[in-house]
Amino acid sequence: MKKKLSLVMLSALMLFTLSACGGNAATNSANQSSNAAGSPTTTNEPDANEELKPEEGAELRLWTFITDLKPFTDYALKEFEQKYNIKVTVEDVGYWDSIKRLSTDGPAGVGADVFGLQTPDVANAVQSGLVLPNDYFEEDTKSINKPDTIAAATHDGILYGYPWNVYTFSLYYNKDLVKDAKLETWDDIIAFSKKFNDVKNNKFGFLYEPKTSAFDVAFMTGYGGYIFGNNETDVNDIGINNEGSVKGMQFIQSLHEIIPLELADVTNNLKGGLWAQGKLAINMDGSWAIGEHNKQPFPVGVLPMPKLPGGENAMPLAGSTGYYVSSYSKYPNAAKLLAHFITTKEMQIKNNELTGALPAANISGTEQGIRNDELTQGFLKQIASSHRFPGLYETKYVWPALDAAIADVWKGGDPKAALDKAAQKLKSDIANQK
Repeated sequence: MKKKLSLVMLSALMLFTLSACGGNAATNSANQSSNAAGSPTTTNEPDANEELKPEEGAELRLWTFITDLKPFTDYALKEFEQKYNIKVTVEDVGYWDSIKRLSTDGPAGVGADVFGLQTPDVANAVQSGLVLPNDYFEEDTKSINKPDTIAAATHDGILYGYPWNVYTFSLYYNKDLVKDAKLETWDDIIAFSKKFNDVKNNKFGFLYEPKTSAFDVAFMTGYGGYIFGNNETDVNDIGINNEGSVKGMQFIQSLHEIIPLELADVTNNLKGGLWAQGKLAINMDGSWAIGEHNKQPFPVGVLPMPKLPGGENAMPLAGSTGYYVSSYSKYPNAAKLLAHFITTKEMQIKNNELTGALPAANISGTEQGIRNDELTQGFLKQIASSHRFPGLYETKYVWPALDAAIADVWKGGDPKAALDKAAQKLKSDIANQK
């Protein structure tokens, strides 16, 4: 489960590197779907004041995680089927695989009617013509969810998604190992790690995955860096090599002292294994792993991202997951009903109760039904102090450029030169995209 959930964020934190099925296909209109052979058919949309009725004989296929989300999926689909008498078949398909799978399975008539996507892949799905707009439930969706989750599910001013949860990352810590150590700033964490580290015996005070550049951005934004301008919406304003980003990269380079490993060796498997063995005190990991960390045999706490030396608090990227209706669905009305039903505020809260996922809805930590454990409450606070994950189509060009810069800097390269090169590559890739 941990491996699969880690991939989820490494979709927000990893998914961004997987941009299957790009292209400039025309966006499907709100009143078109496709039949099993992939040819468009017209559906009759009800007026806004009419109830949306499912098509006669509708049966739906949902792509989502089966094992990881089984408690919620079982509950939600049972409720849906009882209300609408529509059978739903669930297939275990990761969010990062949805676009690639649907591009072939959709025209063949065996694709999902409803499937999950995360922030980095929404623009790709829209431009590839794979999704229908969230039209009938648009106002309701906008009224219950956080503005950034609505923005993430929107492309060119049109809402497509049904936001479901949010994710970010912060610092889990083993209370038995940390004990009463002061951990209020990154200087504190570095000082603790220097005392705690026993590299020969694979003991580390702090670990994260520097080779995954979406994690590194947290240190860049903490100094005023950014990826795209205007709150990650302007591709003409590249900020990965501004003064703040360079300071952040210099700090990342300094972390090599307390993480004296080759970049390729600092993997999620290594980090997770040492954590489980009680050989890692502070573990940078995501909110998607709250459930797993709550099950550890040792007491686990969560720290908000601390203040950087001479800067502000590090600001991790935060993204969101939503469900989308396939443009190939034979039953678009039924599919819209399902996407809406499983993403209502009540269902998002139920999902938190059953799986620990953080709702995309506007909720407080004291909302009835929301988990009151330390990890959930800690991440709800971290979400409020995070940096918006860019959801533009061009985001897919960011990660190869930054990954190369990190590799250079981790080996001792000049941070400014590395980021200048990355920015130039990013600008070139955007300018030359087809």
